[in-house]
Amino acid sequence: MSVAFSHIPNGLLNPDVKQFLEGNYSELYPRTFDYQGVGAVISHYQTHFDENYRDVLSRVLKAQHKALKLSPKQQSNLKALSTSEGFSVTTGQQIHPFLGPAFVWAKVKSVIDRAAALSQQTHKTIVPIFWMATEDHDFDEIKSIPFLGKQYQWERPAKGPVGEFDTQGIAEVLQQMQADFQHDERVIDFLKQFEGIYGAGISLSNATRLLLHNLFGSDGLLIVDPNEVEWKQLTSDIWLRELGEEPYQVLQLQAQQMKSLGLKIPITPRQTSMFYYGNNDRLRIDRLNANTFQTANGAFNWDLSTLQQEIQQAPERFSANALLRPAYQQRILPNLVYIGGPAECLYWLQVPQLIAIHGGAIPILDLRLMMHLNAPGIDKKLDAFPWTKDRWFESESLLLEHLMSHEYGNLALNVQIPLLRTQFEQIWESLYQIKHPQLKEIKKEHQAILKALQQTADAFMESGFEGHIAPKIKQLRNLKTTVFNESAPQERRLFWMEWAFKLGGFPQMDSTQGRYVWISA
Repeated sequence: MSVAFSHIPNGLLNPDVKQFLEGNYSELYPRTFDYQGVGAVISHYQTHFDENYRDVLSRVLKAQHKALKLSPKQQSNLKALSTSEGFSVTTGQQIHPFLGPAFVWAKVKSVIDRAAALSQQTHKTIVPIFWMATEDHDFDEIKSIPFLGKQYQWERPAKGPVGEFDTQGIAEVLQQMQADFQHDERVIDFLKQFEGIYGAGISLSNATRLLLHNLFGSDGLLIVDPNEVEWKQLTSDIWLRELGEEPYQVLQLQAQQMKSLGLKIPITPRQTSMFYYGNNDRLRIDRLNANTFQTANGAFNWDLSTLQQEIQQAPERFSANALLRPAYQQRILPNLVYIGGPAECLYWLQVPQLIAIHGGAIPILDLRLMMHLNAPGIDKKLDAFPWTKDRWFESESLLLEHLMSHEYGNLALNVQIPLLRTQFEQIWESLYQIKHPQLKEIKKEHQAILKALQQTADAFMESGFEGHIAPKIKQLRNLKTTVFNESAPQERRLFWMEWAFKLGGFPQMDSTQGRYVWISA
């Protein structure tokens, strides 16, 4: 079931993201999810994404997918990207064992559906792309693997980009899962699909590509690893330009404009937005002054000319941080749309001018599908309340008012008390006009009556002492703190593999028809 965009709660979708996706902040980011600007992005790539870029793109993608048995749709998409009529819609995520949180599946689903819809709209081949954030190096964010009430840990030395990690430890986690659920044939059969994906000698990037291919290859999804020598060579001008003042200046100007509109700055700009591969680690580059640079730990130091020379000779040693990544992406892919989560959409507001100065096209920015899985029996509880499912995303106080109104109509004290207050105020005004000598005493008595009535109403709302409604109030509050807990969205707490096990896969649904859907197990 789809949930109205206006009903998606602020706990799940930041109100600033709502404002942007409803067409505000166009001065910050020129192209939103209405897709009206897609023609301009296509025109940019027809002019700037030349034969050389197409050749490199085709060669790299073929090499990255050579170990896979490609579906007809994947083969067709690879061929299309080698021509001037092939474009992409992209989403991305830090790679995680077993795909990671459930929202990663929602991202991929969104990019596949948006690409299909855009292909019909433009009459061109629009290819869905998943961008694996293989160069990220925060291992702590991906080492925990929850499954069916148990918590598993991927144990290994944590150093360097995660895409290069050997996955042998994940295979051991899989073995532990099978031991823990050895008496449950359904679980064992489900876990068998991951055998052969993770193991000694297999990198996390290759394992993730294989898993995504197994899940979405028939939909034509192509899986990109940006940590590629040819792409780094092709875009070496990005790394060179980052050594100057202009990129930092445009990020600062954008940040100032965001602040003037009352927006928070998700990522603080740095004077360079690059990392350096050295000593088997990924190290942030800091600019000390116009002519001096060093890695954050001080292990590597350069003057400007030396660093420029190293970039020209070995650009593969350099990679982008979160703010520079969109500019790199928009140079190596003919990308029309980026599908992001709520947090991503906010930091993408920081980067349109950075993308532009680095020679890329500013893509349309769109919000991914969000979703919720109802456990068995929840639907029956929800159906017992007098409103549609999407209204559960309203506040608890508003839902309680709905319940009171339905159960007691206009007899509800919270409806009558404001009416009585208005009447009392009119009486006070009349007494004031005639200068009644007991106005103060009468007003004090009326206020005491209103206070007593409000205390009665509050006690009723708290305990439902009039009988049959008390259990409903308790159940409503329980549902709001568990199933509809906005501070800890379920799609982040539950991982894809647990959702897939409970559902036996995922149902077919069109993510272009709603921003938030929920599925009943």
